[in-house]
Amino acid sequence: MSSSPPPLGTGPPTDEEIEYYYTPMFSWDTVKDQVDSGDLGNLKRHPAMQIRYDKWVAEMAAVHGTIVAYLVNVRLGWGPTETRPATPASHANPTYTDVEGNTDSRILGLPTPPSTRPLTPSLNPPEYFTADIDSKFVKILRNDWPYSIPTNVKHSVFWTRVPIIHPAIVSPKIWKRIEKDGLWGFTGSDRIAEPKKLPGEEDDSEEILQLVKDAHRETHKFVLDNWPEDQWETAWFVNPPRLQSIPGLAHGHVFARKK
Repeated sequence: MSSSPPPLGTGPPTDEEIEYYYTPMFSWDTVKDQVDSGDLGNLKRHPAMQIRYDKWVAEMAAVHGTIVAYLVNVRLGWGPTETRPATPASHANPTYTDVEGNTDSRILGLPTPPSTRPLTPSLNPPEYFTADIDSKFVKILRNDWPYSIPTNVKHSVFWTRVPIIHPAIVSPKIWKRIEKDGLWGFTGSDRIAEPKKLPGEEDDSEEILQLVKDAHRETHKFVLDNWPEDQWETAWFVNPPRLQSIPGLAHGHVFARKK
């Protein structure tokens, strides 16, 4: 006798709902290909889940003021102050405090990194993201509304209060490239991320390849530390600041399949 269908809710779907109602549209190989190509707009939610998600976003925005406030205050727990707690009735907005690092990007002729937010000065934040960053500056959350990927692939997002892409670790020689394409990589497999060149660029020299590797190092190590490659195969990416869904609140995506 077959089991009955799981009840269909309206909030973030359960694993049982995803498996029963939302047949994956993309294979694991397709996910990796899309991460490597940089054409991430092709990774989407199941159409039925997208409809459910859009309704839920509208409800959360009505309760919390904005979906950003919900994310920062409720899911991340980074926004409210002692005198202004985030409650459904308060419509509390995230607490944003700009914190400038010691590296003056203008001297390098580079764009100023996005403001680090939300922060309070007492946290004494580091200048940029590193693999061993203190836990109060980073949080890993499961994507409550995952793309239409195989059920054995888990989609997580790591959020950080400080920049991931920063002039202190991205050389001026490759800044425009990283600014355009972001960061991405693979762990737990033989697959290697293919460096992308800007139009008109010559073939990469050993120096440029090393600079690209250096720019990816901290994030790549963070993924390895949290998804050990003897247990997980991953594909990960960090959008450039211009494409971040919440400007100034850096984050990266990790698709992980248990070995």
